[in-house]
Amino acid sequence: MQAQTDPASYEIAIQRYNKAIKELPTFAQAYNYRGIAYGNTGEIDRAIEDFNKAIQLKENYAEAYSNRGGVYRLKGEYDRAIKDCNMAIRLDPNLPEAYNNRGIVYKLIGDIASAVRDYNTAIKLDPSFAYAYYNRGIVYHEKEEFDRAIKDYNKAIELRPDLVHPYNNRGNIYRKNGDYERAINDYNAAIERNTDLAEPYYNRGMVFVLLQEWEKAKEDLTTAAELQKSIVVENFGKDYEDVAGFEQKHNVKLPEDIAALLTPPQA
Repeated sequence: MQAQTDPASYEIAIQRYNKAIKELPTFAQAYNYRGIAYGNTGEIDRAIEDFNKAIQLKENYAEAYSNRGGVYRLKGEYDRAIKDCNMAIRLDPNLPEAYNNRGIVYKLIGDIASAVRDYNTAIKLDPSFAYAYYNRGIVYHEKEEFDRAIKDYNKAIELRPDLVHPYNNRGNIYRKNGDYERAINDYNAAIERNTDLAEPYYNRGMVFVLLQEWEKAKEDLTTAAELQKSIVVENFGKDYEDVAGFEQKHNVKLPEDIAALLTPPQA
């Protein structure tokens, strides 16, 4: 349950599955797919209800167990998520989505080795599974195994050029390595695919700060803050103690308007 699609398309899908269920109330697959649509629009409880119904109608429905595990993960109910993914794998050991879903949960609870093992299995079962490459790339990224992370992000992008986050994450590695041109190109690609996502604006804005292209930096940081109020201050705070620390590290004096955007508001 990691789709990055126009929310309107999910609403259309929900209407279509409503009609199918009305015509055939025992159609387990319709409940499963409507559950996916609900999950991707943030209606988690309705998604769980639909997966429950699908499993009730089709007892050994591995995909529905895997999908329910995915939404339990979104609720933070990790034990239930793993239990459902385990059941899905027991019912269908060749279901790559179940391994990918379980891998995400393992990463969230800090069991990195199990997460990588599950992503590897998902990829072995389906070498075209873009999300499994992307998720494994995140693990390598956080372990600072940047070459391996870029390789996985590259593969995810090759398989699904419409995805947003692999571009953004790959851009972050390029930025960290000082390859600002490639970083900007990746942030541009992410923004082209989703103009409502604040993170790539922030990241591109920080590249412009490093390049001392102040007007471009101000425009991007302002856009990021408009899309997600606290993202600029919070993300900057993760990397630098404060503006003074940034200026000292990079031997630069920030313009007052840029410094203000990066400074937490006074209580």
